Amino acid sequence: FRGHIFALTSITATTGAYVQGQLLARNGAVTLDTNIITNGICLPTPPPSSGGGSTPAHPPLINITKVPAPLALTSGSGLVTYTYEITNVGDQSMNNIRVTDDKIDVVNYVSGDINEDGYLQVSENWIYTSQAMLDEDTTNTATARGDAGGMTAMDVAYATVLVSDIVPPLINVIKTPSPLALATGRGLVTYTYRITNPGTEPLSNVSLIDNKINLLSYVSGDVNSDNLLQHGEIWIYTASTTLYQTTTNLATATGEANGITATSGHTIRMENPTS
Repeated sequence: FRGHIFALTSITATTGAYVQGQLLARNGAVTLDTNIITNGICLPTPPPSSGGGSTPAHPPLINITKVPAPLALTSGSGLVTYTYEITNVGDQSMNNIRVTDDKIDVVNYVSGDINEDGYLQVSENWIYTSQAMLDEDTTNTATARGDAGGMTAMDVAYATVLVSDIVPPLINVIKTPSPLALATGRGLVTYTYRITNPGTEPLSNVSLIDNKINLLSYVSGDVNSDNLLQHGEIWIYTASTTLYQTTTNLATATGEANGITATSGHTIRMENPTS
C-alpha cells in the first residue's frame, strides 16, 4: 500500500503487508505483523533562484533639475544656456542615460561620470548643457531616462524664460519610497518628498500633492519660518500608504513668485511580485 492511513481508533495491518507511507491512530494502537513500513524522504527546500522567485528588483530612480541662465531676457532677445543636473535617487546604478529637451535639438554631456564606467552611480551628479537663442517667452521640458534591471527610470523638468524684466520661478521635487520594493506582496511604504528652489526667486504658496495618496505631512525645511521656499532650503514632506500591487504614482510640487507658478513632478513605480 502506498499512502497514509489515518484512523480515529486503531489500525491492524495485514500479515506481511508493505506500506510506503504512514499509519496513524489517534485514540488507539497500530498492530503490525511482519510488516515493512517506509516513508518518503523529505528533501530540503531549494534556495530561491537568483533569476526569479518572490524577491523583486528595485526599480531605478532618476531626477533631473534644469536651470536656464538668464531666467529673463530684459533686452528682448538673447542667448540662453540651460544646465541640466541628473542624479540617481535610488539604489541601482543606471546606464544608457538619455537627456532630451523638447525645444532644443542638441544636449551635451559635460561631466559627472567620476569613474568613467558609463553608469550613473548613486553618488554621482551628471551635468549636461545646451544653448538656444530666444526672442519670446519660452517654456520647455527636459526629460532624463536611465536603465537598470530591465526597467527604465524617467523624470521631467520644466523651465520658463521670459522676454521681460520679470524673473520666473523654478521648483524641483524628489520623491523616494522606503522600501523600494515589496518582497512579500502587500506592505507599508513611506514616501519622502524633498522640495527645493533651484531658481533665484523665493517661492510662496508651496503646494505638494500625490495622485495616489491623500495625506502628506510637512516635516521640516523652512529654516527662517517665513513660509517662503528660499534658494538653498530643502523642504521635507512624508506620507505612508499600504500597497497591494505594483503602483506608479506622481508627486507634483508647485510654488509662486512674481505672479507665475512653477511646477515640478516626480514619478515613482513600486514593484510588487504578486502583481
